[in-house]
Amino acid sequence: MKVIFVDIDGTICNGSVDYTDAVPDYGHIDKINRMYDAGHEIIYWTARGTKSGVDWYDLTEQQLQEWGCRYHQLQIGKPFYDLMICDKTIRIEELY
Repeated sequence: MKVIFVDIDGTICNGSVDYTDAVPDYGHIDKINRMYDAGHEIIYWTARGTKSGVDWYDLTEQQLQEWGCRYHQLQIGKPFYDLMICDKTIRIEELY
């Protein structure tokens, strides 16, 4: 089993700055749900509100439920950045 952190905006939904208008990408959600079903621990981790200070937890949790996302945790407070360089990162398009 692996612990897998998954970004939300631009990964499983469009990257709109208005989170209330986020449109899910069900193909990408299915990829993550398959990892959940395979026994991996899925943690959705988002930078929503990091810069603005707005608490988007309830809306984000509601969206994940409505979109059929299977996961173990939702974490808010991911740092805001433009590029991550890390030996353990992968783009969702590279999965399956």
